[in-house]
Amino acid sequence: MSMPQEETLKEIVIRELSKEIPEELVRDIISAYETILIEYRKGCWEETLWKAGKFAENTFRILAFQLSGKIEKEAPKNFNEIKDKLEETPREKLPESIRVLVPRITSSLIYDPRSKRAAVHVKEVNPDYIDANLIVSACSWVLAEFVRLYHISESDKIVEIINELVQRKVPFVEIHDGKPFVTKALDCQSEILLLLLHYPTGLSRKQFGKILGKHYSPSAITLALQALEEDRNILQINENYEVSGPGETRINALLSKLI
Repeated sequence: MSMPQEETLKEIVIRELSKEIPEELVRDIISAYETILIEYRKGCWEETLWKAGKFAENTFRILAFQLSGKIEKEAPKNFNEIKDKLEETPREKLPESIRVLVPRITSSLIYDPRSKRAAVHVKEVNPDYIDANLIVSACSWVLAEFVRLYHISESDKIVEIINELVQRKVPFVEIHDGKPFVTKALDCQSEILLLLLHYPTGLSRKQFGKILGKHYSPSAITLALQALEEDRNILQINENYEVSGPGETRINALLSKLI
């Protein structure tokens, strides 16, 4: 997605939402969202879960504002009370998403997992990583839904913003000045798989060279691509390599072990 260089996604979302939602509440929920992404991209799964609590609280502050028109400085003490009041609100007064979907998703998929069930590690898969993926996706959905409901720009612009928000977030991959960077030293094959998770439409051999060339020789990158293709973890379509289902399983298994 190509965003104007002079305006960040954060600034765009604040502008889009602040006409219908007080800017204070908008800034608070976006700040909480950014904190979640920082922890997730560092591979701190447990911290991601804990930070999600603040996002849930700020979401319910926005929902409480929709009910009363008042800005609550503190997070509501009883989420269920707000959920019940929203569901009792006449359909013509609030959108269905605000009445039902956003509060239910925030409570069940964001707030509840942070309380951490007593999960058992099965086959060395860290349940915190699974929960962190769920929470990041749910938070992205909630924020995108607010944009869909309360935007002020034309629809084509909003589609771009929503696509950016709901795009899959990949740990240890960051974008600086428009250029991708793998922040954790793994191995060449694993870093290739991480990048392909981030770019579902694929990357070319030349692009891999530009991204990974400072850390791996051209021959190492080529051999890694060949080995991944031979193992059916990636496939080449025209000039681009794309990750396969087994490739996603492989990299997710590795990520689940990184704490």
